[in-house]
Amino acid sequence: MIMLATGLITGLIAGTAGGILSAVCGLGGGLVYVPLFMFSLSFSGNEGSVSVFASMLAIMLTSAWSWRAHQRLGHVDRESLRHLMPGLALGASLGLWSTLHLPAPLILALLSIMNAWVAQDYQCAQPIRARRQSLVLLSFPIGACSGLLGIGGGTLLVPLLRRQLTLREAVGTTTACSLLMSLLAIGLNLGLEANWSRLLAAHKAWLIGCLAGFLGTLPFATRWAAALHQRVPEGTLRTIIARGFKWYAGVLMLAALLMSI
Repeated sequence: MIMLATGLITGLIAGTAGGILSAVCGLGGGLVYVPLFMFSLSFSGNEGSVSVFASMLAIMLTSAWSWRAHQRLGHVDRESLRHLMPGLALGASLGLWSTLHLPAPLILALLSIMNAWVAQDYQCAQPIRARRQSLVLLSFPIGACSGLLGIGGGTLLVPLLRRQLTLREAVGTTTACSLLMSLLAIGLNLGLEANWSRLLAAHKAWLIGCLAGFLGTLPFATRWAAALHQRVPEGTLRTIIARGFKWYAGVLMLAALLMSI
């Protein structure tokens, strides 16, 4: 019952924060989910890998709701989606599998570095135009980073797509990529790696509570946040996102240092 209640509270927080982050920034929510899940699972010796796997499940749900909202608003670029998906799916599958062999503090430290870089990128007012071929070349490493860190790919995809699309199109396309990428990565890992079944069974009560709370708040947060792109100027959104990433990067690095002591 304690694990179930802990998971429920964690899910309520994750659903609210992740829904807003996904719809506004195009991020699957892993930047919030992974640290939050690690803290919630601090009683477990496998908090790193389980947190990343749970984050990928949450990202799949977050991206599905966010994609529906952006699809209705015409924010998804299908040509970019077609170029990105093969490399993203393969890279994310390998990255997720590798978390079975990595310590939790390292994952947090890498997430902190990723946040700091994205904050700097969002401050660029005039992004450089990129060729479509760059999407194919970069899709595998982006997918690998996504699976390794339990993120939806938006941390790297949105800055890349901003170089050829508007911010709202970059965000909408990224939500579609995150949905398909996480779905395929989870399916391949469950089918090919037996250790995942053992780990998930040991945290069954926590996972059930977390998903229940997550689904209770996610739809409302996503719909509200997606509409901000219609009401708030792009420059203002970029400034808010950049400042938030800078603050969050510092918090994650501090947490990583404390966990490693």
